[in-house]
Amino acid sequence: MRISMPWCGRRSQEKKKMKKLFSLALAAGIALVGVSTVQAISESEIQQDIEEFQGYFLKRFPGLTIEDFQDGVNALPQYAHRRANWELAMEFPPYEPEMEKAAEEWNASFANGKSLNDCDLAPGHTYPVFDAATGDLRTIVGDINACLKANGEDQIKNVKRAKMARLVAHYRSQFNGEKMAVDFSDPGAQALYQKGRQSYWAKRGQLNFSCADCHVHNAGNMVRGDVMSAGLGHGVGFPVWRTKWQVAGKPWGTIHRRYGGCNKQVRAHPFKAQGQEYKALEFYEAVMNTGIPLKVPSQRQ
Repeated sequence: MRISMPWCGRRSQEKKKMKKLFSLALAAGIALVGVSTVQAISESEIQQDIEEFQGYFLKRFPGLTIEDFQDGVNALPQYAHRRANWELAMEFPPYEPEMEKAAEEWNASFANGKSLNDCDLAPGHTYPVFDAATGDLRTIVGDINACLKANGEDQIKNVKRAKMARLVAHYRSQFNGEKMAVDFSDPGAQALYQKGRQSYWAKRGQLNFSCADCHVHNAGNMVRGDVMSAGLGHGVGFPVWRTKWQVAGKPWGTIHRRYGGCNKQVRAHPFKAQGQEYKALEFYEAVMNTGIPLKVPSQRQ
């Protein structure tokens, strides 16, 4: 598979500002063809990635602060004509009854008398969490199912929507206002960060699109009547209540549900929800959103 560096042939100013991110796309291409000599990334280099990624969006959308991006596409000036309707809808959010249901489900007693309140979970703004013992990433979804299993309860099979999405929204909402602070200090975490970064910049599917094609250099542009959201802010509002999904009677979605939908839209085969590919991608996006406050749940089109 050939990976094209993002924004080739585009404005020279954008090239200069995102020079480091061009090298990220190139690194992704090297990894995909199986070359094993790619040098491991360091913690300081990841910090540079964060600064350059966030700096690009702050320049692309002057007047917005880092905190503004917690509102996703609703924060963008290109979406201003719809923001008033969104703010009006948020006075009585459509997901409120479901959030009340989620609270009841969270507090419901297990057969052994315990509940999800007794689960050993990390703070909601620090996920995904690297587990050095397993060399894997822990997500809230995975930790909830692990807790259910440990207490003799059935695990939730559908990890993309419905009850699982409600439960994750309930838990994360308790940390609203806390700034994203994912730990990437462990070398194992840095390797998974690289994997997620590679996935973000790699082109895929029959349309040959990457995440960056839509949500970096086309952020704020119109596509089929909708404004493309910015990559900065992705993840801090998930799980989301989405209008498109609501029409089909399945309004809730985790971020892995959205990843799968994006893959299908570019005519690529989606990966398994809670699999290594999407967990690494979630980790990369979470790191890029360092410092942005949680605002869960959120409503999206």
